[in-house]
This record gives sequence, C-alpha cells and structure tokens, in this order.
Amino acid sequence: MRGLIIKDILFIKNTWKNLLIIFIGSLLLSIALGNYLLAICSVPIILLTSGINTFQTDEFYNTDAYTLSYPLSRRKIVTSKYLFTLVMMLISTYIGLMIYASINVVINPGVRGLNTDMLKQLLMLEISSLLVDAIFYPIIYKYGCEKSKFVLMSIVMLLLGVGSILSVYINIFKKATVNFEGIITFIDNYGLISLTILVIVASLISYGLSILAYRHKDF
Repeated sequence: MRGLIIKDILFIKNTWKNLLIIFIGSLLLSIALGNYLLAICSVPIILLTSGINTFQTDEFYNTDAYTLSYPLSRRKIVTSKYLFTLVMMLISTYIGLMIYASINVVINPGVRGLNTDMLKQLLMLEISSLLVDAIFYPIIYKYGCEKSKFVLMSIVMLLLGVGSILSVYINIFKKATVNFEGIITFIDNYGLISLTILVIVASLISYGLSILAYRHKDF
C-alpha cells in the first residue's frame, strides 16, 4: 500500500515545473491586485486536488490491471488513495504556510493585502478541496474518469436548475426572510469548524462508497 502512495507522489513530482509557472503567474497577479491570497493558495489547492489527476494517469496506463495482481485487497487499494489525499493535505498546508512566511519576509508585513486572515482562508479552501475529492472519488471508482465528468455535470446542472426554480418561485433571497448578516457572522465565527465536521463526515461516507464501488468493478 505504501508503494501505491509513493507512485502517486511521484506523479506530482513530475509536474513541479508546471506548479512553479502557476505560482509565478499567481504571484505576479497578486502583486498587481494588492492581494496575496491567490499566490498563497494556488499551488496548495492544486496539490490537494491532484488526487483526481492520479485517477486519469492510472486509467491511461491501465494501472489497475497489475495492481490487482499484487497481494493487496481492493479495500487497501482504495485506502491508499485516501491516505495519499491526507498526505497531500499535510504537504499542501505546509507549502501554503511557507509561501505566506516567505512573502511576509520579502514584503513589508504591514503591506495592504497581506494579513493572517489569509491563513484561515487557506485552510477553508483546502478543506473545501477535500470535500470536492470526497464527492469525486466514489463517482470515479464507479464510472471511471470520463463518465464521471458527465455524471458530475448532470449533478451540477440539476442543482443549478433546482436553485433557479427556488429563486423564482420561492421568496428566499429577500433580506426580509434571510438574515444574510447573521449568515456571514456565523461563517466568520464557525465556518472553519463547521466545514471541517462536514468534510470529515463526507470523507467517511465517500470512503465507504468508494470501497463498495471498487469491489463490484470489473476490469
């Protein structure tokens, strides 16, 4: 199982030049905008969502064909993917903190657009990325990379359609019925912990669904 995690990490190693270009571009854009959140979060978020790309690589090289010949159960194969995602969470958080510290040293700490709230936003964005992974993984295990795109697109379009109907026929977006100020205050005070609990629950459900889907998948 450790070998499968290392395999996925080596895939990220091969993309370091692209990540460097993305970081330089986001840093230049952040300097122009006077807000460094993009530079701090771009590379960590890409790293965290890289697990989805490893599925495409495995599918391209037909990795499952020989992985299943190893003395590993399908449960362990799925577990390795989730452990890889956890490792990338730790690595991406470390890189985000290092980028923030580096910018803070090179640039005057009092400069506009650089503050400690960005660290909280970094964590919230990373946790949100974990939620995306939790949604994607079971669908990919069930339908494969190509079909999963259409399944997810259908889900998104369905949610947008339901939201549009609600916005037209139900008066839920007026300030008289929705306390937006209270919602914003709640997100500011409890958004991080609420999102963390949501992602933990979603990840556990995702893990169970992924195992179930992979067990019944034929190759």
